[in-house]
Amino acid sequence: MIFVNPLVLIGLVAAVIPLLVHLFHFRRPRKLDYSSIALLRSIQRTTMQRVRIRNWLLLLLRTLALCALIFVFARPTLTGISNAQFLGHARVSMVLALDASPSMMQRDSDGIRLTQAKSMAESIMATADPDDEVFVLSQDAQYLQPVSELADLQPIYTTRTAYQTIYQATTLLHQEATYLNKVVYYLGDLQKTTLTDSVPTPIHETTSIVLIPVGAPESTPNVGITNVLVTSRIIDLGAPVTVEATVVNHGTSPIDDYAVSLYLEDRHVAQTSAMLPPDVSVRVRLQGTPETRGWMAGTVVIEDDSFEADNQRHFTLYVPERRDILIVHGTLAQTKHVELALSVREEPRSLYTTAIPQSGLAAAPLSQYSAIMLVGLDGLSSGEILKLDQYVQTGGGLLLFPGSNPDPVNTLLDAFGAGHVTIQTMETSLESADFEHPLFEGIFTVSESSYRMESVRISRAAHYRPRAGAEQTLMAGLGGIPLLQEIQYGRGRILFLAVAPELSWSDLPVRGLFVPLMYRTAHYLSAGGSVQGEQALVGRNVTIRLPATQEEITIKLPDGTELMAAQRQVFDASVIEFQADSPGISQVLVKQNTAHLISIGLDPRESHLSYATPDEAGNRLSAALETTVDRVSADSRQELPTAVAQARTGLELWRHFLALGLILLSAEMLLAARWRNR
Repeated sequence: MIFVNPLVLIGLVAAVIPLLVHLFHFRRPRKLDYSSIALLRSIQRTTMQRVRIRNWLLLLLRTLALCALIFVFARPTLTGISNAQFLGHARVSMVLALDASPSMMQRDSDGIRLTQAKSMAESIMATADPDDEVFVLSQDAQYLQPVSELADLQPIYTTRTAYQTIYQATTLLHQEATYLNKVVYYLGDLQKTTLTDSVPTPIHETTSIVLIPVGAPESTPNVGITNVLVTSRIIDLGAPVTVEATVVNHGTSPIDDYAVSLYLEDRHVAQTSAMLPPDVSVRVRLQGTPETRGWMAGTVVIEDDSFEADNQRHFTLYVPERRDILIVHGTLAQTKHVELALSVREEPRSLYTTAIPQSGLAAAPLSQYSAIMLVGLDGLSSGEILKLDQYVQTGGGLLLFPGSNPDPVNTLLDAFGAGHVTIQTMETSLESADFEHPLFEGIFTVSESSYRMESVRISRAAHYRPRAGAEQTLMAGLGGIPLLQEIQYGRGRILFLAVAPELSWSDLPVRGLFVPLMYRTAHYLSAGGSVQGEQALVGRNVTIRLPATQEEITIKLPDGTELMAAQRQVFDASVIEFQADSPGISQVLVKQNTAHLISIGLDPRESHLSYATPDEAGNRLSAALETTVDRVSADSRQELPTAVAQARTGLELWRHFLALGLILLSAEMLLAARWRNR
């Protein structure tokens, strides 16, 4: 027998109270004069014997009644098969929570693990009484459904830890259960990487938890792709794009010459081989050339193995169909050299510029432009600064030229958490550049192992003093003075060029370096925070920011279904949120036209096919949930009904103790009243 609320048994100390009252409650007899003392003594002896018997009986009844009431709140419960044979089970509300993650589609000597789990669940149902409540946790773990839905349970790609599943099942059972006895049966393969969360929350409901392992506990060697990253910063039609895939060998032996392939829009464009040591993340680089503009879907594919879910991983990239550059200039600023440099003819043309005076900045729809260039501003209002701040934070690119007045530049740099400038007359020249940066790819000529830069004479410049932060000097003058500084802010980037595009500052505008530098800068900044589209994991919230629109936005999920996205308007942009429940490419459609692509991938934890023993899993879950987690050993799975019945809570006796307490109190009242009347 066990007690559901054992701490209440402390109240048994109160059973001493009737005894203390009995021992210390003495009545002083009054002295009376009688004619016959002998007769009085005889009557006294007979009467006192009856009084003692009555008092001891009353003490016993009161003590037992008090103990019975305390047991009612302690909820004594009989467990075990022998007790169930004579007294029967208490009615139970139970939940069958099955792990349906991709690892459960593995096959061992007993078949597919999810099929094994369903068979075990049916065995548990066979042990239930007709009056018991039996539920199945839904695939999305949002509600309890009838047990008849068990046969339709399908594998899912969303990663949920065993802790999350048990916690959700316990919470829902507490809301839906009819009976006091509540049991959650968790059936899963006990994959080590998906057992518990990093920050678990203990459960508070009184629920029995039984852990039932499924499948063989031996680890399975597996190779999986855990991430794909587009490393090229500037993407254009016909230019090679570098993709970096992270491949992990979850095995005990190294693998040589492992094939990794790259596909762009279902077109096989590259393949390479890699050596994979055990349990080491290896980055594999591949290159492919996009042949069309707009959004493109790509896939990295590895060799087939027994676990197919992680043998490919999708990614997206964007080759702009057109780049709209906004040039904002102050009253006295000259922009003809910048506009001329960006008007270079290309076939097909993709770069377009719009020049406006600073007075038009407040009303300009910045979200419609790929990049913004600010030339010699006169001053900035707080509203304009906030607008530019939001533009860069959300992935916009900004090129900043100084003017004769450094205050507008410093005000804007302060908003970005960047450095400070002063305008100085100096005689310097271009001395060095970060040739490894993607901005300079193809600009400088290479002479064997050294770069040769064009000579640039500078007579006036903004002396930039960097601040500690995400900054990088891309070009420097004599003495290391920054001439071109890159500042990362939010999801976007700012480039600060220390000379204005005027001949009174330097001869850079008439040098051969200027045109390719402006052209590459426009492409680099218009790439946004990344040339790669957003990546998300299956079942996680995805938030996408689009140019502001009042049109209907729909999402086409990887499985082909379409849904209406939750949409809100902020700062000249439309923000949408959604979830995808399968890996692949999700399309954001505006008026049924593709406006964005998002790659949905499998959680990397699913790739590590290593399993915990029932005792190890039970201990970890007990610590996370802060409650006892019973477990069925792997050896007991063949006799699952017997093992489950032994772990099941038996008959609760609180009603019996309540009835016993009432009977004892009634007997005490009758006994006390009868003696009083006599």
